[in-house]
Amino acid sequence: MPRKARIREIELLRGLAFLAVALQHAIAHYAGLNEARMEDGVLMAILLLAAKFAVPVFIFITGMVLFYNYDGQLRYGSFLRKRFGDIVVPYILWSAVYFTENPGWSGDLLHRFETFASHLVTGKNSYHLWYIVMIVQFYALFPVLRCLMRACAKRIPFRWRAAALTGAGMLCLLLVYHLFRISGFMAEAEIPFLTPFFTAYADRNFLYFSFYFILGAAAGMAPDRWSYWLARGKAAYLAVFALLFGYYMYITVQGFATPDGVHFSFIGLSLLRPLIMVFLVSSIFVFYAWSKTWSESSGPIVHKAMNFLGRYSYGAYLAHALMLRQSYRVDAWLFAGWNVTLRMLMSFLVCVVLSYAVTVALSYLPFGKWTAGVSSLRRKPRESVPAQGQPSVRNFDGSCCRSAANDPRFLQPSLANGRFRKRRGNFFEY
Repeated sequence: MPRKARIREIELLRGLAFLAVALQHAIAHYAGLNEARMEDGVLMAILLLAAKFAVPVFIFITGMVLFYNYDGQLRYGSFLRKRFGDIVVPYILWSAVYFTENPGWSGDLLHRFETFASHLVTGKNSYHLWYIVMIVQFYALFPVLRCLMRACAKRIPFRWRAAALTGAGMLCLLLVYHLFRISGFMAEAEIPFLTPFFTAYADRNFLYFSFYFILGAAAGMAPDRWSYWLARGKAAYLAVFALLFGYYMYITVQGFATPDGVHFSFIGLSLLRPLIMVFLVSSIFVFYAWSKTWSESSGPIVHKAMNFLGRYSYGAYLAHALMLRQSYRVDAWLFAGWNVTLRMLMSFLVCVVLSYAVTVALSYLPFGKWTAGVSSLRRKPRESVPAQGQPSVRNFDGSCCRSAANDPRFLQPSLANGRFRKRRGNFFEY
């Protein structure tokens, strides 16, 4: 099966999404400081709205990459094993780190283990781990979702697919609109497992985030068509994004003034609101279009930086909450007395640098893939063994090896043009 062309903008988009997550969490901390003034709240509201695309874009990327790469035969067992090693194992290890970091856990060992297991399933070991619990549901249900998307693609005429996608979006909006009604009904029903899934943990129920995944799936199944609509609909989604950005800025800043004084609250920007979902869908289009344009116009050095941001983004995401705590110590040491917004931005930068540094360092360990979600170790080339009676040469460390240039065992005919080429050995690689 031939390898598909790489979607270059994905790595940049994934890295930007992580930066946006770290920025949101830095804002959440500094907005609560007593030193924050009205101008700080306004600037933080602007930055928060600009960074709100993070979670929807992460979900969109997941759907797009899965449907783009797995358009042929799917081996569900190997698919799950790979995701378990790449995603779930690092999540479990980092959950253990955050569990031990949180103060106040008491009781015997059995009680602590039960608490950890409960928090592991629900993503409560740290405030940012809810996302992993939610996204794993898409991985587990991917074969079912894949069958449904393929069945829809076969039965819906090509000219009606954009309308069908819009209809799916309307259904998801309707689901979110009735979120509290559904929660009340499930609370009365008291169905084991399902009731908490729609009540206490509704914020990590994949159903409420499904349209972002469906949109990514549609883009992955027809990337050329996605690029076409991205270019054709530019005026529409930019207008929606700008209009809703201004609207949410107005109502957010308006809510800062309370009878008790100025209080910064961003509760109106929570993800599970129908109108905010329209804003977030438009933000997917805006930031994807920007990433695509930037990727196509950038040189090799910038591409390396983009790939770096995307490659280590998952490990950085897992680590960033802990690194953000360390950045507060740096803030108290170096930036005390500065403007609150500047302190927030400096803590954000420190957090990002530390998160990537820790992730890269972990990726070079033997079990780096289980701690950072990615391994940077390269496999060592197999050493050749000199035949008896043949001359040998010495490596720089003094060990004996066969000269690959003169050994006929290192030559094989190329199937493409009948010429000889060197096999992978101590000195030569394809």
